[in-house]
Amino acid sequence: MLANYLRVALRSLRRQKGYAAINVLGLAVGIACCLFLLLYVGDELRYDRHHEAPEEVFRIHAQFDDRELALTPPMVAGLLEEEVPAVEAAARLYATGNVVRFEDRVFEEDRFVYADASVFDVFTLPVLAGAPEAALQNPETVVLTASAAARYFGDADPVGQTLLVNNRQTFEVGGVIADLPATSHVQFDLVASFATLPETPPIWSNANHYTYVRTRGPEAAAAFPAQLAALIARLEADGQQPWALQAMPLTDIHLRSTAEYEMDRSGDLTTVYGLALVAALILLIACINYMNLATARAVRRAGEIGLRKSIGAFRGQLVRQFYAEAAVLTVIAGVLALLFVVAGLPAFNGLSGKALAASALVEPQFVLLVAGMLALVTLLAGGYPALHLSSLEPVRALRGGVRSGRGAAWFRKGLVVVQFGISAVLVIGTLVVLSQLRYLSSQDLGFDKEHLVVLPLDDGTLREAYPAIEAALDQSPAVVATAGINQVPGELGWTSQMWGEGMADDDVFYVKGLPADADVADALGLRLVAGEAFPAQPPEPDSTNHLFLINEATARQFGWTPAEAVGRSVAVDTRQGVVRGVVQDFHYRSLHEPIEPLAVWYDPGGVFNLAVRIAPGGTRAARDRIEAVWAEFAPHRPVSYRFLDDVYAQLYQGEQTFGRLVSVFAFLAVFVACLGLFGLASFTVAQRTREIGVRKVLGATVPALVGLLTKEVVALVAVAFAVAAPVAYLGVGRWLDGFASRIDLGPGVFALAGLGVLAIALLTVSGQALRAATADPVRSLRSD
Repeated sequence: MLANYLRVALRSLRRQKGYAAINVLGLAVGIACCLFLLLYVGDELRYDRHHEAPEEVFRIHAQFDDRELALTPPMVAGLLEEEVPAVEAAARLYATGNVVRFEDRVFEEDRFVYADASVFDVFTLPVLAGAPEAALQNPETVVLTASAAARYFGDADPVGQTLLVNNRQTFEVGGVIADLPATSHVQFDLVASFATLPETPPIWSNANHYTYVRTRGPEAAAAFPAQLAALIARLEADGQQPWALQAMPLTDIHLRSTAEYEMDRSGDLTTVYGLALVAALILLIACINYMNLATARAVRRAGEIGLRKSIGAFRGQLVRQFYAEAAVLTVIAGVLALLFVVAGLPAFNGLSGKALAASALVEPQFVLLVAGMLALVTLLAGGYPALHLSSLEPVRALRGGVRSGRGAAWFRKGLVVVQFGISAVLVIGTLVVLSQLRYLSSQDLGFDKEHLVVLPLDDGTLREAYPAIEAALDQSPAVVATAGINQVPGELGWTSQMWGEGMADDDVFYVKGLPADADVADALGLRLVAGEAFPAQPPEPDSTNHLFLINEATARQFGWTPAEAVGRSVAVDTRQGVVRGVVQDFHYRSLHEPIEPLAVWYDPGGVFNLAVRIAPGGTRAARDRIEAVWAEFAPHRPVSYRFLDDVYAQLYQGEQTFGRLVSVFAFLAVFVACLGLFGLASFTVAQRTREIGVRKVLGATVPALVGLLTKEVVALVAVAFAVAAPVAYLGVGRWLDGFASRIDLGPGVFALAGLGVLAIALLTVSGQALRAATADPVRSLRSD
């Protein structure tokens, strides 16, 4: 019986090649879009799940006031192992950048970490060679990932070899582990023994270590957060002043952490949900195409259905027959969609920033997902046609009494409204996302980030030589100004306590801090609104004579005008001094965040980066000068620098990816909707051929006939847009709420989206309408 259903289904599809082609293509594109987006969503949801029992692993966050840090003081790991019963093992990671050399091979290693040997007890790190866990118990040992080992040693055995770090310290290679997967928020290429680092005092004021714990099983994992809170309460009762500690589940870190100082760029749960919704909506549009065209064809199949029923076919048999047709179409579309995915995966990787492989398509989970999706599409796409067509009365069907009645017509119109409503929502969302990204890139940050290069001074040799490096760079006419700074704008994270004269102890507040040298205002392009910049030769700072530049937000926090702030006595942590000047507020972090109080103080000893402002048009000459100076003062390491506009661009990498994906898939959604509309328009024109012929004979003009055939589309798109606009307004408004600086949602973007969708819909049907309107009326009258 099943074979008979399939045979009849294939015969029916062969008779209706145009109908079948439109449905197969629409379903294939819809399923392919869904699969692409689900591959992305699945990759995001898979983060950190490669470890054994990942639900039993936590990262400890430090929290004070309204700030949450992914870092903790170094003694927290040992404290948890000793005092918390649920903890089986704890490990610290200290991330840093180092220059590593082996013979003539020198690499700038950004993914270099120090770790406790217990890192192998907390994480699942497959060992490929040597004894890494034993090696990390000793100082000056290092474990490499497979790719790092190949980079330094090729095919040779790396175990027992030595690497020179920062041109001064040798590390013996104790083992090789497998590369960490891309879906790990912890990323390193070299992990050195934590025992190499100097001992730190057990104090709570210094948080610069990542602390991870593995609990003793599922029950211990459930009890761990409460035991952690109890430990903090005990410490406070003993008179200590610990920071509040929070337990963040390992599998939540990538998408749900809002902590500062993340080891890797976090994902965005809103983006994941948004793309999953887009996938579902595109698939729904494709299913609507099938339902719409199938119900439109009911008139032509009425005789077939009546004949089948008159010779004894039951309704259940007809339902199965129509489901078989839907299944055949869906399977063909599914195979075509998989071919689309395989062929388009490299382009999708470039679009999304992922490194997805075609092998993901044959993973058992993905195969089950595809099978379930095809079954769902069959049920959705074939459900209404099967139930509707199988209910036709045989006598009425055989007499030709079945017409595309008002109920069926209104149903088709409703489906078109849903299709174009979804398309309008996606188009509006795309326009808003692109407008916000354009706004972010063009927003005045309050300082000049263009033509600004940052060089790292992250080893002792460079820090000692940085005044000479500055002097050498300043000799180039392509260099406008240079300044040593502690952190890079866009990445500022140093937080300190600040107070000023006349303030009560309870009025102390937190500011972002930036130690710098004398030329910081000129090099960064800061705009003074009161007072002066640092003098060319400031006095050497001690605890009582610091010079400060503050921003307007800090002055407001004190309750001072910028003019009143100049000359006031202030203190940042243990540094006391006076306000030298007030600079205009500028965005030193992402535009997701409001501008917070900032204090810049003169302290050349705290410099870890060198800002170099380049003259417009002098980029090539300045780069040549930088490389020459670097080769002179840092021959032990490759030249390294960043343009500041690239740093700021990285802040919105997630939004850029989201914008690209939504743009492409919104276009494909509109394409699928228009494909269905084209098929429906073809059917409608065919049904009205005699009417068009009569109207032409009676004197109707071509424009009038085209208007007659397209006015319904205008009405349906207008209704769709009226429904879609409020939904889109709420959705994109919520997305924009994640930015402290954002565009205003005016009517322009909605009008543009509505006109765009209407224009595309009219273009889709106008060809059919024009062909029908210009046809020979005599032939049109004979066609029926």
